[in-house]
Amino acid sequence: MEKNTEAAVSNPKESAKSLNRTKSRASIQQMFDEVAPTYDFLNHLLSLGIDKYWRRTATSRAKKLLGGNSAPAILDVATGTGDLAASMSRIAGAKVTALDLSPEMLVLARKKYPHITFHEGYAEKLPFGDASFDIVSAGFGVRNFEDLEEGMREFLRVLKPGGHALIIEPMIPRNSVLKKLYLIYFKNVLPKVAGLFSKSTFAYDYLPHSVEQFPQAEAFTAILKKTGFKMAEYIPMTFETSILYVAKK
Repeated sequence: MEKNTEAAVSNPKESAKSLNRTKSRASIQQMFDEVAPTYDFLNHLLSLGIDKYWRRTATSRAKKLLGGNSAPAILDVATGTGDLAASMSRIAGAKVTALDLSPEMLVLARKKYPHITFHEGYAEKLPFGDASFDIVSAGFGVRNFEDLEEGMREFLRVLKPGGHALIIEPMIPRNSVLKKLYLIYFKNVLPKVAGLFSKSTFAYDYLPHSVEQFPQAEAFTAILKKTGFKMAEYIPMTFETSILYVAKK
């Protein structure tokens, strides 16, 4: 995994090239293994704790979509240390399975949430049968997939007919003033604050560039429909700093 991203940060074209070079499954795994010890602390610190609200919002939407399903099967992909999976597990009767490619993240997840079944693996080749889950969720991980469309096809494959995918991602506000403030924080403040607590400065330089390059709003719902989902919509959250995508098989 490349460590020297200083030039890329100052040059958008070089940034894009650097991101493409480093966005391999192996480099993403190594990056998350490195940040695992401080991941939860920095998530809550850098989002000012609002990340918990975003997960609750996704869980609330999942509960409504499940309706009267008394024993829903839920899969959380790119689970990290398991916080979204744990939130989903609070839905009455839910059986939650979670998956991540980072062994170090999974060590923490299993300690935090022993009642959840965790698997090591990756989105583009989910180790589950067709039509196995009522809900597939992912919190802040889809933009890291090596092959986004293949990952979405796998989400679709393991969903039961009529099942839903719920995906949370950071969002760049569309309001020009909010966008400017957001990018100042994301590109200048966030990496410096993260650097005080984490040895992996690359991860927090990578973060804003991965968000900038990820297809947002209508662009991502178009990909969801292209990969086979019948319906796809998005719900901006917290002044458009985060976004929830909901797609139906």
